[in-house]
Amino acid sequence: MHMRKSYFAAANTENGFVSLFDKIFSPLYLAHLYIIKGGPGTGKSTFMHGIAAAAEQRGLDVEYYYCSADTGSLDGIKIPLLGVAVIDGTAPHTVDPKYPGACETIINLGEYFDTPRLKDNKEDIVALTDRCSAFYAAAKRFLHAAGEVERARLETAVKAFDSDKAKRAAVRAVSRACFEKGVICEKYISAIGTHGKVHLDTAQRCAERTVHIVGKYGFPQLFMEVLSQTVIETGAAAERFPTVLSPMRTEALLVGGILFIVSDDEEQRKENTLNAMRFVKNEELSLIRGKLRFAEKCEDSLLDGALEALSFMGRAHDELESYYISAMDFAGEQSLMQKVSEEILSRGEI
Repeated sequence: MHMRKSYFAAANTENGFVSLFDKIFSPLYLAHLYIIKGGPGTGKSTFMHGIAAAAEQRGLDVEYYYCSADTGSLDGIKIPLLGVAVIDGTAPHTVDPKYPGACETIINLGEYFDTPRLKDNKEDIVALTDRCSAFYAAAKRFLHAAGEVERARLETAVKAFDSDKAKRAAVRAVSRACFEKGVICEKYISAIGTHGKVHLDTAQRCAERTVHIVGKYGFPQLFMEVLSQTVIETGAAAERFPTVLSPMRTEALLVGGILFIVSDDEEQRKENTLNAMRFVKNEELSLIRGKLRFAEKCEDSLLDGALEALSFMGRAHDELESYYISAMDFAGEQSLMQKVSEEILSRGEI
């Protein structure tokens, strides 16, 4: 039975837009990479959905990579069995072919523009594009500030964190996973975008068992850092899912079929929960609890500011898309999609 796997290949972080495209869609590790070019609203996401649907109808697994800003749209798809990927090669994750023809093919949806119609709306298109950029710049400032506050909060929390005790627990936890030696792959399962905070459940569905790391004040995050380092030291093959705000930190780890994930849900069954508060030195915590609470409130307010700016950006982007949608020859684009789909799927024929 096929299971749809959905991820994000990029994130809006404290340091701006961070992309994993070079790792996930490296042409050197694919049989072929198709790079779509075209403006907003030109049907890039629909184009990829059409190819993915055709592949699934043939019984092939497809990995879906959603946009970290507009989380309802696709940034790319990968068909692992064929070694083929199709991606959005426009900003902010601009991708150009390194080995044209040999490894990559450009798909130019701009050929289906009604260019005179777009020129007639030039002033509105320029204004909306600039408005989107301004809102995103505001969101970046809020996210950067939130990241600084989070860093200060965790640097304070570590004073009450028993790292030795946490290390022993991490070693025990990893030893229970029947893992193979290998590399650690990275993908995002969460995003901060125009539709708010979004979390994909692919990691939970892929896991044989999920262990929820719970607690307060950032202590679950501190334990995840210890756990991540332990996995690196064992040389285990694993999937690491970075946190969105600060990608150097870890939201979840999938190793040997066991998913360890930071969770706000403390109502999980006892056997599926690891309470990070057991690694806290209570006397030291009593001295810094007020600072930690204040930092959490500041961080939440800054994230709210970022989400509001991204929401405004989304509205401007939707209006911008409407100009391109009205100027597109989607019938011609649909014909091209079917042609590319047939070309891709023919790679799997014997």
